[in-house]
Amino acid sequence: MRFPSLIDIQRRRKALGMTQNQLAKQARISQPLLTKIERGIVIPNYEIGMRIFNVLESAESPDRKLARDVMHNRVIILRPSDSVEKVVALLKRHAISQFPVADGRKIVGSITSLDLLGRKKSSRIKDLFGEPFPMVNELTPLSVVRSIIGSSKAVLVLSRGRIAGIITAEDML
Repeated sequence: MRFPSLIDIQRRRKALGMTQNQLAKQARISQPLLTKIERGIVIPNYEIGMRIFNVLESAESPDRKLARDVMHNRVIILRPSDSVEKVVALLKRHAISQFPVADGRKIVGSITSLDLLGRKKSSRIKDLFGEPFPMVNELTPLSVVRSIIGSSKAVLVLSRGRIAGIITAEDML
């Protein structure tokens, strides 16, 4: 996958007939910051860059779905101190096979039903969970999410820096 170039922002925005104010508002940044990015004065951080390009891609292909269109809004987040027994009960009750794990507000890992096989119900998941699921913005096109799902069991969807949903491989079918 080729990452877009920052020098393309202004060209793509103008081709869409968008003003800087329109793009900045949709990307949730200030118009002066967008001006500086377009002129090459400022290099945005990854999150801001992705928001800008996601808005542009959505405008260029309005019929394409976004992460927010297929995500599950209800995300059950586990704690490292949770027991295997609790996780198994949640798996069965909600028909969910993977969960993010958080320590306070920070996502520290993920756990799936496969991670629990053969484990004592009284044990804690702190020693069982794996790497955190990748995270994308709610405006990320599904084509991007699809490429991520190929190497991960799930993708967390963020809105304004908070977890808004989760997408699994089954959701992409």
